[in-house]
Amino acid sequence: MRPQIALALGGGAARGLAHIGVLKVLEEEGIPVDLIAGTSIGAALGALYAAGVSVHRMETVMRELDWRALARLIDPTLPTSGLMDGKRVAIFLQELLPVATFEELRIPLAITATDVQTGEALIIRKGNLLEGLRAAIAFPGIFTPVPYGERFLVDGGLINPVPLDVAYQMGAAKVIGVCTIPRVEKLSTEAFFPPKDIPSAKPSRLRHFFTAANIENLLRDIWRPEPPVEEETHQRNRKPPNIFSICSRSVAIMENRINALQMERNHVDVLIRPDFKDLTMLEFHRAVEAIAAGEKAARLALPQLRALRDA
Repeated sequence: MRPQIALALGGGAARGLAHIGVLKVLEEEGIPVDLIAGTSIGAALGALYAAGVSVHRMETVMRELDWRALARLIDPTLPTSGLMDGKRVAIFLQELLPVATFEELRIPLAITATDVQTGEALIIRKGNLLEGLRAAIAFPGIFTPVPYGERFLVDGGLINPVPLDVAYQMGAAKVIGVCTIPRVEKLSTEAFFPPKDIPSAKPSRLRHFFTAANIENLLRDIWRPEPPVEEETHQRNRKPPNIFSICSRSVAIMENRINALQMERNHVDVLIRPDFKDLTMLEFHRAVEAIAAGEKAARLALPQLRALRDA
């Protein structure tokens, strides 16, 4: 009997769409996937694959996302514990998923979440699949924490960016890890213009502001890369980062540190880490590039993958 192979899919927001490219290569090469552990977007895509959704279907859906489609997935709330409720994203996933519970999945799946009050890491493996996924993808500050029993849960990437340990806990003998978290460099390419014309947090003003057209324009303003400028001019006119940039950069720094420690503590047989260049965390409209990056990285790892398959 051959050893069980697990896939550990990490977080990374839009960059996590690279998991689709990795899955495509694994299927082409006949690399078996017996178990899946997922964090954040890795949990969402892992759930789709474990439920039997084809890689082609995932790629087609994600390639169709543009600014307008993304704007329709945003359900803004009064900014108390998060900017978005996440229900529309949950509906989006529900329409793709052919099953409702973990028990119905074709491949065993474990996803991670974080108790935002205690800091405890949670592994969710049974019950309502959509409820677990909502918690797993609740990026702090962007999505509101998700009630889960007596807990409030957020993105599992805060504690476990690439869930290698979870894969071993599931019974894996061999683990393929996919890390789509960007390496934090001294001079970040992920700089943004501050958002323009955001109204005060009065309910009446927010309701008026959050039309589909305004949300689409806001997304473009917030996540538009800063154009290159001369160094001297750049230093003189440099603006402080906006709140979205601060949140994403802070989490990226933290996840890089935690991920490095996790890699030291947990053996990974094959580590796939795509190169994204200037792709930022919420540029889901650039799915083609993210998927291609994942495919390229997986092909570079083919000698190791084939050795794992043929062992």
